Amino acid sequence: MGKLTLSSFQKNNTTAVSNIFLDSYMGDANGEFVKVYLYLLRCMHGAPTGMGISLSDIADRLNLTEKDIVRALRYWNKTDVLNVVFDSQTGEPASVTILALDADSNSAASIEPMPGADIVYDTSSDTADAPAPSSDKPSAPAATSYSAAQLKFFREQEDIKQLLYIIEKYIGRPLTTSDINKILYFRESLKFTPELIEYLVEYCVSNQHSSLYYMEKVALSWYDKGISTVEDAKASSAIYGKRNNPVIKAFGLSDRRLTPAELDFIGRWYDEYGFDGAIIAEACQQTVLTLGKPNFRYADRILCKWKSADVHTLEDVKKLSSAFKAKITVPAGTKPQTAPARTNKFNNFSQRTYDFDAMEKDLISNNK
Repeated sequence: MGKLTLSSFQKNNTTAVSNIFLDSYMGDANGEFVKVYLYLLRCMHGAPTGMGISLSDIADRLNLTEKDIVRALRYWNKTDVLNVVFDSQTGEPASVTILALDADSNSAASIEPMPGADIVYDTSSDTADAPAPSSDKPSAPAATSYSAAQLKFFREQEDIKQLLYIIEKYIGRPLTTSDINKILYFRESLKFTPELIEYLVEYCVSNQHSSLYYMEKVALSWYDKGISTVEDAKASSAIYGKRNNPVIKAFGLSDRRLTPAELDFIGRWYDEYGFDGAIIAEACQQTVLTLGKPNFRYADRILCKWKSADVHTLEDVKKLSSAFKAKITVPAGTKPQTAPARTNKFNNFSQRTYDFDAMEKDLISNNK
């Protein structure tokens, strides 16, 4: 297992955790992912220079599996908290860098990396289920980082002052400068009305997400869908809830929320393949019966084949399944072919043959 070479930049016995991470990232993350991030910080701050650490070392220390560590690294890489570089030839992660989070910026481009090191580890996990990002989606306006004078000007406007007060009540804490920048981004760049921003916050908090980072992801999703009013947002939430429920039920995922990659799969099944909830649920059920667990990539393969076979109803699915079984069924009266016996020291002699039907009849007759 490869080693992660660490360098020490602190002389004291403390580990610094950014308030931006605590306020905007930690709340939405899986607890195990947070453990991995904090331990990486611990390793990078105050560790002896030249110290080596492997994926298995981290897993043993945190009482997790190596796949758990890989999933955590990939999650933080997507959220721009870590930068994981992938090998161009093998596609496997090659290095990990901890990124510095800037309180006055909304974009990942302004995040400066801290010195990092190389790490080589096993990449076998289920992240292959994630589809490639779509390039046809309209790009949202770039975020703007406002100066202290501009923020003061905005906060003195009565409607913004009222909006910020309402949001603080919803999330249960004072807003940071980064939070206010995001809210102004919704209003000034995405052109969301105060009513839509308020509903956005209410919607996210009701789903146990109180970070502005998560709200920004939802806001960008709404922007891409052309949602500009509260009514549009409510209708979209109802539609997508109805679309997702068959998959959640078939895969047994009621104990967690769907990831953006999983939602992309579901959207493809409805919008690109043109299937209804019943057929999608059937594909998910067949996936679980075959693999013993949910797998969006496998279900996508099933639905892709059904689309190619011009399947439109559950009856079409049954016919397709019957036709497949007929191809692999041995016709009546056909004797199955047997492989020739291998010659070795164990079977290099004439094999005995028994008529088990006759033996069974004799046994019954003797017992009468």
